[in-house]
Amino acid sequence: MERQRKIIVAILALLALIAVIAVVDVGLKIEKKSKTDIALKMPQFGPGVAVIRIEGTIEMSGPRGPFADPSGAEYVIKRLDEIEKDSNIKAVVVRINSPGGTVAATQEIYEKIWKLRKKNIILVASMGDVAASGGYYIASACNYIVANYGTITGSIGVITMSPNLKRLFDKFGIQMNVIKSGKYKDILSTSRDMTAEERSLLQEMIDLSYNKFIKDIALGRNMNQEDIRPVADGRVMNGETALKNKLIDQLGTFEDAILKAKELAALDEDAPVYEREDSPFQEIFGSLQNVFNGKTGIGSELFYNPHKIEYRYMQ
Repeated sequence: MERQRKIIVAILALLALIAVIAVVDVGLKIEKKSKTDIALKMPQFGPGVAVIRIEGTIEMSGPRGPFADPSGAEYVIKRLDEIEKDSNIKAVVVRINSPGGTVAATQEIYEKIWKLRKKNIILVASMGDVAASGGYYIASACNYIVANYGTITGSIGVITMSPNLKRLFDKFGIQMNVIKSGKYKDILSTSRDMTAEERSLLQEMIDLSYNKFIKDIALGRNMNQEDIRPVADGRVMNGETALKNKLIDQLGTFEDAILKAKELAALDEDAPVYEREDSPFQEIFGSLQNVFNGKTGIGSELFYNPHKIEYRYMQ
């Protein structure tokens, strides 16, 4: 009983520490904003540039809840729909800080950006710390790509994985009772070895998704597929190497991307920039919810769901 009490106290202390860290982090962000921004902003009007951010692992839907930070392909597409209908938006900067994510979610965002591009809305991708695999896939749909020298990008490829725990199960005498409707129903099972037929089936799925990746990059970048394949072997690269391989157009910052978007859209340098902003209240509770949803990046691979096929850089 005493041991259980100590464990509960330790868990509560850890949760309290996480909450304090989240609040302090948001407090520092708010203080930084107050030093750089005017306290009471005048509303902006007229033709300008919209900013949309793609953060973290790309999945179809983000975390749910009243204070959740809006994310996921569904939110991004909804935001792009709003931008498309706004006559004041002449260009969009897509700020990407993502290692990629699921194939379907990545493809949906790519297709939506491509539709906006075909409607002559200027789209500039701005790469942050990481814009790899699915993050790069999305960027390739834009008219122009800007990356920092130190941005991690590339990782063009597809991956799925599953741990094989058969030997561990055997050691402890654990057996799985499996009742299935077909021989492939428990494919990627962790309790047994993968068969040659299963590996071949999964490889076919991977290859089809990979070929789609290459085809869409070639379309977005106006390149030949065969010019992309030599560096599309899963390798990562920094912004400088990506520029040499013609995977991006310019080395620069987020501000450089904003200026480039204005230039391509024939806007004045002082044209407004439209971006969704959170209140301090939303930031505090959004940060807390991100912590409890595992979006801090700390030990995220420990809870990785293996039953996915992804365009993702595995950090």
